[in-house]
Amino acid sequence: MTKDQIQEYTLRITRANRSELIVIVYDLAIGYLETAIKSFDAGDLEMFATNSRYANKCVQDLLEALDFDYDPAYPLMRIYVFISKQISLAPIKKDKETLEVALRLLKKLRKSFEDIAAQDNSEPLMENTQDVYAGLTYGRGSLNENVQGAGNRGFTV
Repeated sequence: MTKDQIQEYTLRITRANRSELIVIVYDLAIGYLETAIKSFDAGDLEMFATNSRYANKCVQDLLEALDFDYDPAYPLMRIYVFISKQISLAPIKKDKETLEVALRLLKKLRKSFEDIAAQDNSEPLMENTQDVYAGLTYGRGSLNENVQGAGNRGFTV
């Protein structure tokens, strides 16, 4: 993942509520799977295995986030376990087809959670975060973000 992508995800996470955070984890898993497939096509099996492992960690996070007080959690758990097995098998078999199956499933599930997140009007999970203003300065080929008013954001002694 590039430095810009890390900054983008960090910004999204600081502003996300619970539903949006799940969508972000889906985005991360999908991104890692797409990178793993590209690495396989390029013949880089080490990056293929590494990105597969990262994608599987994201799926494990989705699995841990399930709330079993609600009925949809059980079918989702079975789907996540299946996806996790598919991702785990890919580096062993040295085959990208299992990742493509996992990728298709994650994209379909992501769409559903994106629709749910659009209806969730709850407050962001993180409090006391910095305000980021985009477009105040221009960089080479893109807008730079500027952080204003860091103020008291943590513990003081």
